[in-house]
Amino acid sequence: MSDKDLIISLIQQDLKHSQLVLGLDDLGMDASDKHCLEILDIVANLMKVPDGEIEYDWCRLYVTFMQECKTVGVTHTTATMKPFAEACYNGLLEIVKSENAH
Repeated sequence: MSDKDLIISLIQQDLKHSQLVLGLDDLGMDASDKHCLEILDIVANLMKVPDGEIEYDWCRLYVTFMQECKTVGVTHTTATMKPFAEACYNGLLEIVKSENAH
C-alpha cells in the first residue's frame, strides 16, 4: 500500500467515525467532545504538514470535510466515503504543495 492509499484509507475511516459522532451530537449526546481518534494528527504527519499558517489552512480543510460527511448516506462500510476521502486528500495535498512552492 502506498502512502497515498494509506492516507486516503485513514481519511475514509475518520469520515465514517465523524459521521457517527456528529449523528450522536445531533441527538444531544455530545459525542464529539469525548470520542476523537486523532487521525488528523497521523495524516498531518504522513503528509509532512509544516507548522504555521499552512498548518492552520490544512487543518481547516480537513475539519470541513469531517463536518460535511453528514451529507453522505450512512452505510455499513466506508465505500461511500472513498470519493469524499480522495477529494479531501487532493485538497490537502494542494495546500502542502502550495507551501512547498514558496
